[in-house]
Amino acid sequence: MLCCAVLYCAVLSCAVLCVCLCLYLIRYELAAHEGVADGPKLSIQDLVSDGFEQSPAWFFVLIAELDGQVAGYALCNRAYSSWTGRAVYVEDLWVSERHRRRGVARALLRALCERCAAEQVTRLDWHVLEDNAPALALYARLGARDLYRSERRLALRLDEPCILAVAAGHLLPSTPPQSGAHIFPRFD
Repeated sequence: MLCCAVLYCAVLSCAVLCVCLCLYLIRYELAAHEGVADGPKLSIQDLVSDGFEQSPAWFFVLIAELDGQVAGYALCNRAYSSWTGRAVYVEDLWVSERHRRRGVARALLRALCERCAAEQVTRLDWHVLEDNAPALALYARLGARDLYRSERRLALRLDEPCILAVAAGHLLPSTPPQSGAHIFPRFD
């Protein structure tokens, strides 16, 4: 029986180790796998600050350990659905090449689902590359569904330059809102 421990990195003393390990895996393994040579633009301080010094934290991390080595991680954040309530989005689910096919992803997903169940989360969302057949097979066995096929939903994104342009009033429709329609930003 394979034993893969999943560590919840939730205390600051563990934070630097967690984010160092994650950043290494993201920079050198995940980026190479996805063909992004220069990898992420995050620093260890960015991860420590956003994950462990902010309240609420912007993300949480689960680290999988196998045979005394970091085998993979799941980097997640809380979300909220107007349809189902509490949700979690998985930004990264990564298992090192040398630890694949040993139950690490399954262990990470189980630990994540245990946490979600304990926190009454009703939905877990993530993206996967369409050519990642082993991951797609695992997700299908878990009961995951392709939102494009089931609901015709596309994943969209605004990158920082577009966010800033829209915030400054650019790239918005030139038609004024209907009479009486107002948008009041809420910053809690």
